[in-house]
Amino acid sequence: MEKYNIIPMGDNCMIADAMNKIGLRKTSYPFDWISHASYYYNTNIIYNFEILNRLVNGNFSVNSFLGDAFTNGTKTYRNIWFPHEDEENIEETFQKYERRFERLKNDVLTKKNIFIFMTRHYVINETAFDKIVAQILSYNPENKIVFFYGSNHPYMNKAKYKHCVAYQHLFYDMEKITPELEYEYTYYRPWVESYLRSLFTKLGMISS
Repeated sequence: MEKYNIIPMGDNCMIADAMNKIGLRKTSYPFDWISHASYYYNTNIIYNFEILNRLVNGNFSVNSFLGDAFTNGTKTYRNIWFPHEDEENIEETFQKYERRFERLKNDVLTKKNIFIFMTRHYVINETAFDKIVAQILSYNPENKIVFFYGSNHPYMNKAKYKHCVAYQHLFYDMEKITPELEYEYTYYRPWVESYLRSLFTKLGMISS
């Protein structure tokens, strides 16, 4: 497979963490370590792609993205949660996101990319997913998508996605959620890592 750049689009840190472990995370992007505030039951995927659209069209500022997340005591702004950021270094955090968004815009406009995203429980409806696909292909018709999800998206097997989407469903058992997150860390995240390792090995991006 020709060389592709990989961009995690959320909806949480699981993808960036897995990409680190399989050796394919080469740089940082703005959606790597964020999540929706209701991360089991909702998603920031649609919002993240809206932000990307504004960024590419020159209608975006980091201030509008981070807002008062680091001064309101919640690390949350507009239901976007920044759990991994340090509230004590606000200026440094803003500068870091400025760099990440600048890098994202440049890479989206100049490279062939694989966009990876997931949801645990939330189901993205077909119309919204088609809009995301159209947006990604508008940047480069050779772009690809990797989408995996914990609740079934039955429309994913339609022929219209075969040329650009790799998808996988692994049921995310909401009844096994505990405050300690044992189910996620001992079962679900290792599966994500295994799936991505297998996929990128087949694509020739990891040595077997």
